[in-house]
Amino acid sequence: MTRQPDKVHLVSLGCPKNTVDSERMLGLLNGNDYEITEDPEDADIVIVNTCGFIGPAKEESIEAIMEAHELKKNGRCKGVIVTGCLAERYESTLKEDLIEADQILGLAQEKDIVKNVDELLGKERTSHVTAPRLTTTPSHWAYLRISDGCDHKCAFCAIPLIKGRHHSEPIEDLVAEARRLAGEGVRELVLVAQDSVRYGADLYGRPQLVPLLEQLAAVEEIAWMRLMYTYPAFWTDEMIDFYAGNDTMCNYIDMPLQHISDPVLKRMRRATTKAKTQTLLGRLRDRLPNVGLRSSFIVGFPGETDEQFDELLEFVEQTRFDNATCFIYSPEEGTEAHDLDGELPEHVKQERFRRLTELQDSISADINHELVGSTQVALVDGSVDEGAAHGWSGRLERDAPEIDGHVRIEADKPGVGTKQLIGKFAEVEITGAHSYELTARWTGSAW
Repeated sequence: MTRQPDKVHLVSLGCPKNTVDSERMLGLLNGNDYEITEDPEDADIVIVNTCGFIGPAKEESIEAIMEAHELKKNGRCKGVIVTGCLAERYESTLKEDLIEADQILGLAQEKDIVKNVDELLGKERTSHVTAPRLTTTPSHWAYLRISDGCDHKCAFCAIPLIKGRHHSEPIEDLVAEARRLAGEGVRELVLVAQDSVRYGADLYGRPQLVPLLEQLAAVEEIAWMRLMYTYPAFWTDEMIDFYAGNDTMCNYIDMPLQHISDPVLKRMRRATTKAKTQTLLGRLRDRLPNVGLRSSFIVGFPGETDEQFDELLEFVEQTRFDNATCFIYSPEEGTEAHDLDGELPEHVKQERFRRLTELQDSISADINHELVGSTQVALVDGSVDEGAAHGWSGRLERDAPEIDGHVRIEADKPGVGTKQLIGKFAEVEITGAHSYELTARWTGSAW
C-alpha cells in the first residue's frame, strides 16, 4: 500500500511581499513530496508566516499561532512553525516565551523550510529538490517581487529593522520568472517591493526600474502590468514617459504619501514636501489622462495638530484619489517616532480615522458614479452565484487585486457560461456604482 504524503497547511499574513515568501515555501514543500492542504485540521504541520509591521498585525499573528497550537493539542497536527516578519523581528524573545511554536524561523531560514518540516516529522533524506514557487493567487494574475528591504529612514516604519537594506532581484531572474508565470496562464503581473522606484540601485549602481519594466512588458501573454509602492520623492521623467508610452503598463499609480502637511512630513522623515508632491501629481495627470491614483495616509502621528489634519483632509478632497487607505499611527519599538513627544489620545486618532475614511468613501463613490453608462474593460477574476445574483467579479485597469474595488458583472440568467470568462478581459457597460463596487453588463466581447 502506497504511503500517503504528509500534509502541510500554511497561514500567510501581511502584505503581498509576504505572500511571495509563502509561495516560495509552498513550492519547496510541494516539490519535495509534501501535500499542501487548505484545511488546517487535516495538516500534519501548520506554518504561520507572520506580519510584524504594526500592532494590529502582530496581534493577528499571535492569534493565528495560538489557533495552530490548539490544532496540535486537539488534532493530527504534529508541529507548528512560525516564520515571517514577526519571527525575524522578535526571534530571540519568541524563542524564550512562545512555547506554542515548535520552530521559529527568521527570514533567511525560510529557504530551509523543507529541512525544518522534515525534522519535526522525524524524516531523513539525503537531498532537497529546488522548485519554483507555488502561486496562491488566481491563475491569471500573480505577484512579482522585484526587491525587498528599504534604505529610507521614515520615522514611523520598522521595515528596515526587519528586512534590512534595500536589495533587488537581478533583471534576468525576474524576466525568467515572468516568462514562467506567463507560460502558466498569468496575464497580469503585480510588481511589489518596499521601494519599487529604487529598483536596481544596489545591483547596478543606479536605479534600473525602467529597463526592468521594458523587458517585463515584452513578455508575451502579459497584458497588464502594475507597479506598487512607488515612493513619491524619487519619481523621474523617464518613469512617466514609460507609463505614457507603453500599453502593457496599467494606467494606475500606487503612491503611499502618508501625509501632506510639511511639518508632519518633516517629522516623518519623508524626504519630500507638499509642493513637490502636488507638482508631481499634476505632471502625472497631465501626461496620463484618467490615471487611477491610489495612496495611503497615517493619521494621529505624534504632534499632528488639528490644523495639520484639516490640511490633509483638504488635500484628499481636492486631489480625488480613486482609492486611498487610512492607517492609525502605531508606535513601534526601535523607530525614531516611538520616542517623539506629542502622542495623541486614542479617541482623537479614532475620530480622525473616521473622518478621513468617510471622506474617501464619498470621493470613491462620486468617481464611480461618473463611470455609469460608460463602456470599460475588466479582467474577470471569478464567478458569482449568490441567491438571485449570477455572473462574474472583475476589476478595471485602475483597480489592483485584493486592495481596490471590483466590478460585479451580471449574467442574463443563471449558469450561462459563468466559467468561460474567468481570466479573460471582458468589455462591460457600467450600470451602477457604490464606493468600492461597480455593477455592469457584459457586452458579449471578451479575449
